[in-house]
Amino acid sequence: MNGSPAVLTYAACGLLIVVYASGRFNTPPSNRSSTRQTLYWWSCAGYVLSALALFAALSILLQAAVWRTALLGRSDEPSLPAPLIATLAMTTLLPSIPLLKRLDEWFLSTFLEWGEIPAEVKRRAAAMTPESFTISREDVAALRQTYGDGSYGDSLSRYLRRRGADGPELSHCRLTRVVKLYDRVRKLAGEQGYGRFFAEAGKEFAELERRVTDFLHRAAASLALDERLREIENGPVFVELARERREAFAQSSHEIFVELALFLARAVLRSETSERGVVRRLREAGFTAAEPMNLPRFPINSLTVLAIALFLYLGVLILLLGGVVGMEHYDQAGGLMVAAKSAMVRLVTIGVTVWLMQGYRFFRRAPAEPPRFFAYVVNGAIATAAAATICVFTHLGDVDPLGAMGGDLPIILLSFPLCTALALCCDDWVESTPPPAWLRLAEAAGCGLVMAVSMAMVLIYLGDRLPFPTVGLPGWEITMVIGFPTSIAIVFGGCVPHIYRAARRAASIRREEASRSFAADAPLSEQPEAGVHRARAPSASQVASVMREETHSPVVDDAPQRRRPSDRPARRSAESADGSITNDAVSRR
Repeated sequence: MNGSPAVLTYAACGLLIVVYASGRFNTPPSNRSSTRQTLYWWSCAGYVLSALALFAALSILLQAAVWRTALLGRSDEPSLPAPLIATLAMTTLLPSIPLLKRLDEWFLSTFLEWGEIPAEVKRRAAAMTPESFTISREDVAALRQTYGDGSYGDSLSRYLRRRGADGPELSHCRLTRVVKLYDRVRKLAGEQGYGRFFAEAGKEFAELERRVTDFLHRAAASLALDERLREIENGPVFVELARERREAFAQSSHEIFVELALFLARAVLRSETSERGVVRRLREAGFTAAEPMNLPRFPINSLTVLAIALFLYLGVLILLLGGVVGMEHYDQAGGLMVAAKSAMVRLVTIGVTVWLMQGYRFFRRAPAEPPRFFAYVVNGAIATAAAATICVFTHLGDVDPLGAMGGDLPIILLSFPLCTALALCCDDWVESTPPPAWLRLAEAAGCGLVMAVSMAMVLIYLGDRLPFPTVGLPGWEITMVIGFPTSIAIVFGGCVPHIYRAARRAASIRREEASRSFAADAPLSEQPEAGVHRARAPSASQVASVMREETHSPVVDDAPQRRRPSDRPARRSAESADGSITNDAVSRR
């Protein structure tokens, strides 16, 4: 295969690989709605690129007869081109090749974790609990008008209420939560941007509508029967029977609510293009305690200051000390161009490192997890690819761009150990509190040591690629050559992890302030009535713990019990102490 036919063959095979890989990544189709769209597309692109890289490696290996025999056996037709064999192996024959299948499954699971599939939608749904769902007077009035036509029973609208304390009132409040959430989900089908999701999940939504409709019919009949029985008899037997019925109703309403919340979370994540849109839509639906779950803003200002300082440092270094190590062929303009390119490469590679750590949970660990060394290596490899891309663009005007990149090989390769070490340093302290002062010094020393070792290896193995001769250099000049990039790495190690952690703490403070300001700016219809105590909206962690407790514990708060007056002050103090909400307070809401 030579010339244009070979190029066309590889292009066609690569297109098939892209189609098959994207289809595998989106299997099942719910993957598209299990995370934010930006995360989905970046992780999907990463998996497709890994499939293309595997295809290229197979195409090269299959040029040898040994690999062709090992892969396809001796019955293979020798005239069959290697790219076609690799394409068949990566598409239709993939399930029948165990080694290749396991490698592809590993790539797939890695990039699914990178894209937080399905962790993102589970995390969203965990915070969308009935206790965090608010109902206003306007909501109740609108729901009574919408569902008072007898479609779900003549008495359904009578049982819609804003809040309930105990007994049948709490059951009515639970019913109202389900009705409002169902109404919000139905209205999303007509919103701009949500049509594709509801078309893809048409069967699932139809089944969910059928279950909710059946629940509403049964709920209206059950509450009406409970009301009639309460008028007839109110003895101990009836109290026990009513308690059991309300426990069953609480369990059914909770299950329906969770299903609706999960479907709403998928719809919002699939259709909204930004985190702000996701939070806005959830708050409009009634989850007023919804908070941004993304990590902090990219610290472009701090990294720009570092890049400017690096440019000035390299410019002065090349112009004043370049002649000492044999860089006489650089004039002032040439020296500044080298300094500008080096500073740009470092800014982009470190920016990619910080961006990956902030935006993708695959590259960072949770407080209870061990360090993710493989993720740090992947981070360094991606940053190195970014450095190579920048160097290629700087040589597009040359006759042979790839050949001209030979002089940039050291700066490209040095990006890998530096960015890997920085990723490790950014992730060595995952607590929300400031780290000890010595940690910053240790990170700076560690990055400097990594760069010193890497620069020594460059001198040994790539000395001919440096812009100055290395043969016969005295010891003090070799020390200078190793010391200059080491000093730069020390500065980066002392600053970049500190900038990363400061951005995370600032984001945490912004989320807390946004939650407080949102609670303060809530409309009057959502404020507590006079004389009624109402705890503040729980945070995401409190909501998740409450949901777990409610899921695993029986519902007993519906039973009409006689409470002693002395119990109320204790409960109120438990609610108001340091702003937390007890399980009893949440159940009474």
